[in-house]
Amino acid sequence: MRIQALRSFAVITILVGVALTAASSAAGQTASDDARQGPYEKLAIINAMIIPGHGGPAYGPADIVIEDGTIHQIISYNGVTGRPADAGDHGADRVIDATGMYVMPGLIDLHTHIRTEPLPLQYIYNLKLAHGVTTMVNGSGRGWEAALEQQRLSDENLITAPRMYPIADWGPARARDPGHAPSADAIEQWHDPARVPELIDQVVGPGKAHVVRVGSLAWSEDLFQAVTSAVDEAGGITTVHLPPEDLNVVNAVRAAELGVSMIEHHYGYAEAALGEGALPALPAGYNYNDESHRFRQAGAVWQEADEDVLVGEVVDRLVASGVALIPTMSTYEVNRDFNRAVGLPWHELYTHRVLIDWYFPSPEYHAAYHWDWTSKDEQRWAETIRKWQSLIRSFNDRGGNLSYAVDDPYLWNTSGIGNVRELELMHEGGLEPLEVIRAATYNSAITLKRPDLGYVQTGYTADLAIVDGNPLKNLRFLYTFGALTTDENGKMVRRGGVRWTVKNGVVFDNGILIQEVLRMVEESKEGWTSPVDRLFTPLIGRE
Repeated sequence: MRIQALRSFAVITILVGVALTAASSAAGQTASDDARQGPYEKLAIINAMIIPGHGGPAYGPADIVIEDGTIHQIISYNGVTGRPADAGDHGADRVIDATGMYVMPGLIDLHTHIRTEPLPLQYIYNLKLAHGVTTMVNGSGRGWEAALEQQRLSDENLITAPRMYPIADWGPARARDPGHAPSADAIEQWHDPARVPELIDQVVGPGKAHVVRVGSLAWSEDLFQAVTSAVDEAGGITTVHLPPEDLNVVNAVRAAELGVSMIEHHYGYAEAALGEGALPALPAGYNYNDESHRFRQAGAVWQEADEDVLVGEVVDRLVASGVALIPTMSTYEVNRDFNRAVGLPWHELYTHRVLIDWYFPSPEYHAAYHWDWTSKDEQRWAETIRKWQSLIRSFNDRGGNLSYAVDDPYLWNTSGIGNVRELELMHEGGLEPLEVIRAATYNSAITLKRPDLGYVQTGYTADLAIVDGNPLKNLRFLYTFGALTTDENGKMVRRGGVRWTVKNGVVFDNGILIQEVLRMVEESKEGWTSPVDRLFTPLIGRE
């Protein structure tokens, strides 16, 4: 009965999505275009509960008046008696009645990916917006020039997408596009610490990069520090995915002390806890280019690390440096339970089939390394994530700038859905929901050097998520499919979802966006044969 009900729901939502798209196409627009509403000279969100984002408690009811994309006024009413019946609509061009809903800052995802064709860009954008993501720092998987153009179109409200900051690697801009490798002379020039100040204007600035990745420079402390300093002085920020082959030179602590703005993922922390000059016990046959070796060892090294050192000296030095940590646990969670990740219930409706092909174990694709994954590997990674969460909690508790990112869509981690799961994993590690939301909004805005974002307060940019339910009570209310709860009569109901996302005062109707996602996923199934069946069909007794 339950399976049939789920199937019926899927059919209904898909048919609705197809109908919406057909109607929009007839008018010369896509469903995503129809979902993007505004900008409005004056927008009012009335009778809402507000989660401010900076860690303070929720309050309300309140009206939020937005003018020209900026929060102009917040009018808070008596929390017991509620909003007066004659409070009015503030003369707004658009009024959103948020009775029973919570308004929080839009999520700021500091590391995500625009993966290559044939995955539709709109699929990623819709899922991000529909889960309250208003800003994303994205890898330029389709080329640097294409990434800059998407950023421009989003800034000018010409496409339905979050605000974007493409990540640039240190080096000439031309080298960031497919097929363009720098010459030997160019490499020598860009690898000279003394020349960094004269080259920085080619990388950071209007129409160029705001976020610069420096992982490829971790073989040289002098070069690494020269670039982090120059980027910071130019108004940008640096990010690092520390490469394991260079962790003997620059681990997480050294990267922080050398001035990097934020550290991604799980690399470098365990290595920093091994002791000065100590190296991890790599197997004799280890090959970094074999990703099954690489990620197996990435979990094993945490078993060598002294947890007291991790949450003590390592955390102390990280906090003192001022670096931001962006964990991305939701992507690596697959390593502790591969079968769970493959069988997640939302894949059927929300995961594009191109992604499943890319996720399936294969030496041909990056981050598809589970072809020889063992129960021992999963046990190690379960312990790794536990220690990782302990480090994150300690870092947060001591005043470190814990920020937020997801690193999707990789490793069975569907965009948007993974954004909520990341919040859940931070909560699982011991952070309170207010702390989790602060990391994903207020803290991340500080990390990005966007002090006008991440806070529901007058004078701040109106980047907001309007949620049907209280995410402080249950973070699952942020999922587009919500969560099971009970109504006032004690009956089981499903509630939740980010009903509207607001970016710079522009309103996105997430119901329309999700219907288009359902349509795109359904279309991706045409002529597709699931590789997942090869994992779970019987080996014994089959013909």
